[in-house]
Amino acid sequence: MKKSFFVSTPIYYPSGKLHIGHTYTTTLADVMARYKKENGYDVFFLTGSDEHGQKIEQKANEANLTPKEYVDGIVESFKDLWTKLHIDFDRFIRTTDEDHMKAVQKIFSLLLEKELIYPSEYKGKYCVSCEEFLTYEQMDENFVHNVCKNVAKDFQEETYMLKVSAFKDFLVDLFKTNFLEPEARKKEMLNNFINNDLEDLSVTRVSFKWGIPVIENSNHVIYVWIDALSNYITALGWGSEDDSLLKKFWSKDSEVLQFVGKEITRFHSIYWPVILKSLDLKMPDKLLSHGWILSGGNKMSKSLGNVVDPIELIEKYSSDAVRFYVANNLPTDKDGNLTEELFVESFNTNLANNVGNLISRVSNMIIKYFDGKLNKVDLDLNRPLVKLGLETIDEYKKQMDVYNISEATQTVLKLGQECNKFIEDTKPWALEKEGKLEELNLVLSILQKNIIIISFLLKPILTENYSKMIGQMGLENNEINFENISENNFDYKQITNKLVLFERIK
Repeated sequence: MKKSFFVSTPIYYPSGKLHIGHTYTTTLADVMARYKKENGYDVFFLTGSDEHGQKIEQKANEANLTPKEYVDGIVESFKDLWTKLHIDFDRFIRTTDEDHMKAVQKIFSLLLEKELIYPSEYKGKYCVSCEEFLTYEQMDENFVHNVCKNVAKDFQEETYMLKVSAFKDFLVDLFKTNFLEPEARKKEMLNNFINNDLEDLSVTRVSFKWGIPVIENSNHVIYVWIDALSNYITALGWGSEDDSLLKKFWSKDSEVLQFVGKEITRFHSIYWPVILKSLDLKMPDKLLSHGWILSGGNKMSKSLGNVVDPIELIEKYSSDAVRFYVANNLPTDKDGNLTEELFVESFNTNLANNVGNLISRVSNMIIKYFDGKLNKVDLDLNRPLVKLGLETIDEYKKQMDVYNISEATQTVLKLGQECNKFIEDTKPWALEKEGKLEELNLVLSILQKNIIIISFLLKPILTENYSKMIGQMGLENNEINFENISENNFDYKQITNKLVLFERIK
């Protein structure tokens, strides 16, 4: 039986256009989903939109639209971006989907019945922009929220509370495992929230109507963090007549990976496990909390005017260029940097000069010296570059299996560099001049084999160019997999076209 793998992004808030940060998270999830499929897993990849709340209600009023009309338009722009970026999700869940809303009401009723939710009154500081009640650690002395830089408002309202404080021991034990990465984020959550007074969480509102009504008290709408967080299981059929997907992809035997940005780690590492524990469901195997994308050392924000529009990047440089920058240049364990200069430099160094140049040189030599098809030859596995190719596959898989996409990508690029160096060292043009055609055939065969390895390992990232890359080596898309990539029994076709795959950006 195939192993199963579930991967998710947070669901994004449709109060405006998506930016490069959303692209970062979603591309990582897509690359992981594609890798797992290549590695023989059944995969479910979930993304979507978190559509309720006060801010949406306000923005819809300003635009003279109903909240649903307002979010419908923006959600189409989300899907358009994911199409342009070749994001291959299995479901795009919306919190306005009927199956989700019914399931959220069931979750609420169940927790109410278990006395894990209770009626109360909430008083404190509230950030409308982030739809979040803030602790004093999250604000400066003027009550400015550290994340969005908006001033938090005094807030008092009748509400239902989730009894998070009852789960302190459970959370302390959970945080002893490796479920949350990186380590620094784990320490931050423990020090700022869990080891301090762990507060109960307000989970309903009465001051606006755009939300899922509480069945037991229709004055209340279910507040964002039960509504939004539950999407990961409602999308799989929790609370519906058909929960076969839940049994398959959220079971003790399935691997569950969730990508989140560090600003929402608190909700996903504390409140989400509390909800899962309350429902007797498994915890995610890994919650990967990535950093921010900085631009010139500053966090991207509309007020600073340094937000990068991913659509503009895709239209200017291609979706593969954007996907590659995210996978290679933005490691998840720290903040990454993105400026147009860095973007162009990475593309030219890695794709144009390294991978693209290698493919072009080798395919041209196969066409020039052997009319597009090399003679079949057994490759000695002890030859250094042949050995390195096989070791690269193992190292790549090792890094991808622990979700180190950036490190895995760099492993592949190193093989490309060694292949380019091999060309300079062996000088195929000199071998041809000296009539050493057998040796020349062997040199080009070693390079051809390694280019197939490089191309296949970059397949989850370079979705537009992969088939062209292997086509330049005389193979077709469906011929390569992790089982046969180590072998040397491919039936290479004649290469006739000379293509430049990754043209240098001037």
